Amino acid sequence: MSQDVSFDLVSATITKDATGQSVPGKPKNTTCIGSLDSVYQNEFYQAEQAGIRAQGVITMNRAEYDGQKILSINGQNYTIYRTYERDADWIELHYGERVGNG
Repeated sequence: MSQDVSFDLVSATITKDATGQSVPGKPKNTTCIGSLDSVYQNEFYQAEQAGIRAQGVITMNRAEYDGQKILSINGQNYTIYRTYERDADWIELHYGERVGNG
């Protein structure tokens, strides 16, 4: 059973320092609304083999997603380890936590 959730997509930014070197800048957060679902059992085990502890799946408007690799829910950051385009309007973001050496 899905539920609506507010979350942030986190974009990494790169800036130049005084010497012209590229350095990480302040991350940019974009707040979005999506539908949160649980992870299916086989997805959980496949992610675990890749060093990810699967946490959930968020379905959101495709136009709002720009390839971000991190999402934040209630201040907790997660890795987006897989995406699935359901159709031209909707995309699924599969997210979790990296574990071990993953």
